[in-house]
Amino acid sequence: MRACIVYGTKRGATAKVAKLIGETLRGLGAEVIVKPVQEFSIEDCDLVVVGTPIYYERPLPEVMRFLDENEGLEGKKVAVFILCIVSRFGKLGRAYTERQYVRKVLEHLRTEPVSVKVFEGWILSEREVTLRKARLWAKELWSLMSKR
Repeated sequence: MRACIVYGTKRGATAKVAKLIGETLRGLGAEVIVKPVQEFSIEDCDLVVVGTPIYYERPLPEVMRFLDENEGLEGKKVAVFILCIVSRFGKLGRAYTERQYVRKVLEHLRTEPVSVKVFEGWILSEREVTLRKARLWAKELWSLMSKR
């Protein structure tokens, strides 16, 4: 399996999660490419994982542009992850994140994602719970791709 993980980041948290997902998939046997959206072009991938943080109530513009401009995603298996501090605020925060932010990202995606995950973001110090959940999600993605 070849996985391409693309992300937008402002302060490095989304990059850290993207690289961790890549390392986990690589450890399970996948061939992995991890790059910022500005450096990525659609390649021969079995899975494209797209990640964005939320800043000022919006996904990063470069990630939305990437989704808008890459029609080749239609024929690919795509997974999406979002880092958002609001998701830390219990059930209401998670519901708000799903309703507001996940919906915005999926509106730009031309295909049904195989998986969508929201992680708790951070500003100053990384969240171990987020990193642990990212590893688990990567294993779920591996299972999804292995069943094809």
